[in-house]
Amino acid sequence: MSIRSLRSAVAFLTVVPIAAEDGVPGERLGRAYFPAVGALLGLLAGAAVVLVAAVTTPLVGAVAGVAVLAILTGGLHLDGLADAADGLLSPHAGARRLEIMRDSRIGSFGAVALLLVLAGDVAALAGLSPVRAVIALVVAGAMSRWAMLGLVAMLPYVRSDGLGVAAAGQHRRFDLLLGSLTVALVALLDWRHSLVALLVVVVTATLVAWLARRRIGGATGDVYGAATELCQLAVLMAFASHA
Repeated sequence: MSIRSLRSAVAFLTVVPIAAEDGVPGERLGRAYFPAVGALLGLLAGAAVVLVAAVTTPLVGAVAGVAVLAILTGGLHLDGLADAADGLLSPHAGARRLEIMRDSRIGSFGAVALLLVLAGDVAALAGLSPVRAVIALVVAGAMSRWAMLGLVAMLPYVRSDGLGVAAAGQHRRFDLLLGSLTVALVALLDWRHSLVALLVVVVTATLVAWLARRRIGGATGDVYGAATELCQLAVLMAFASHA
């Protein structure tokens, strides 16, 4: 754990212009900081929700918050969601599914997945008070990146190249444990809702992992992105359903 690791995590997960060390192996990517970076992204998105909702409506504020998340991450996880949906839900065989996931074009499954997840994010946030929306986004940011760490730790990586290779490496389960400490601290913001959200995240991440293992034999960077977006939605829905 170091400032260099934190810089690497920010550079990997966001578009913030922080130079990461060239050629770093996976274990030095700052994976343990992923939940902390996610929480910070949630806080920034929450600030957008509060500011925009104060001068417009909660719905417009929710759209602003979701837009800020997409901008700050460069749409990285959303792109993974679309590619994973196209590949994992394809009727083709395993190797062909990996080819589909690498195709930059978005298919019907990917388009529907993007539409449903983004609409779900906005709908969940619009039903929350501004303060509760901020807390939900911070918790969602941390737990969704923690879920990504879970998939990194538990599933084999099935490609020999790609962005997800950088997330592989040694000490994956140790980084998951360290990331869990961040999630535990963030959950104290609202432990009742966070506990429900955590259970939903575990179920969601497990289903994504099961599908990926069954359909392509393991994980890719797109699977990590899909798990992140789906778990983020799961947390927001958990907060909205118990508002």
